[in-house]
Amino acid sequence: MRILFLGETYRADAITWIKGIEKESGLSIETKELFNNQSRAKRILEAFRFFWSLIFSSERYDLVLAERSTSYGFFSLAVKAKVRVVAQQGISDIWSTNALGRRVKSILQRIVYRNVDLIHAWGYVMTYAMLQSGAPPHRILVRPKGLDLSLFTFSKIAINEQRFTLIVTRSLFPIYNHDKILEALAIIHEKGYDFECLMIGDGVESERLIEMTSQLNLDNTIKWLGRIDNDDLPEYLSQADIYLAFPDSEGVSASLFEAMACGAFPIVTDLPANRAFIAHGQNGLLAAQGDVQDLVNKVERFMTNPSKYRKGVVANRKYIDEYCNRDKNMRHFFEVYSTLVKEKSSCAG
Repeated sequence: MRILFLGETYRADAITWIKGIEKESGLSIETKELFNNQSRAKRILEAFRFFWSLIFSSERYDLVLAERSTSYGFFSLAVKAKVRVVAQQGISDIWSTNALGRRVKSILQRIVYRNVDLIHAWGYVMTYAMLQSGAPPHRILVRPKGLDLSLFTFSKIAINEQRFTLIVTRSLFPIYNHDKILEALAIIHEKGYDFECLMIGDGVESERLIEMTSQLNLDNTIKWLGRIDNDDLPEYLSQADIYLAFPDSEGVSASLFEAMACGAFPIVTDLPANRAFIAHGQNGLLAAQGDVQDLVNKVERFMTNPSKYRKGVVANRKYIDEYCNRDKNMRHFFEVYSTLVKEKSSCAG
């Protein structure tokens, strides 16, 4: 079987998907992706070039896997393949800052859903938008990619109540609101709480956020670690007492699952995608979207009585063990892919 992956291969989500299927299939997956141009005009030109290169390519594949229904999912329609599988990454598939952008993405999404063979939803919260966009229910497969549980191990025996360790692992882009997290941490620091915060990831906001850290007098509190290999991430997560994520929108977050697996207590934005996994006040805390003071309140709530949430931390790991085992989930995915390829091959024959 020949498999092509279309997507940004540096992303942890993509790496998990590729490595998981390679392990279960025993095959090497080929990849293609766009150059990461910062200029909007260059991105558009590159997208056209990429699409036409796929159309006129003589390469043939049994299976093509594509990230995001409105970008690589659309490009997958140009690939000569027996079976096309697209993964909706979340609201970012359809989200745009203007009405025209949302309209264009909505049209692309409907075209993709009508023409692919399988649509991955990494959680049930994603299926509602899919169905509204015309996705055939019988083509939707709901299951998370999962984690390599031999790497993301649970070792949280006790919380150091004298000095807390917080961690943020989202890329440094505006949608993730690192500036608001810094504002909240500055308030908490002024109140006398002793903590350090590990900032992992990079992106266009990096320079501004590091400068902001100095302006808020947090240089001795915030550690900017940049992008690290996903295999090294568990080492940092296992040090953390609190996992912070404060985005404006969210799909099914692999970063949240990673934190839950390693015993970091989640304090995240109150969004539908997070409510699907976090019971407020039990296995995590939900902060109102964009509300810095509410984020401060939720972090303080944990810091003043961390032992209260010990059962929730343990429950998070139990959930991951049951539903987010990468090997088990990828084995199921590859069985479904193989069945689709066999059916298409039989029809062609």
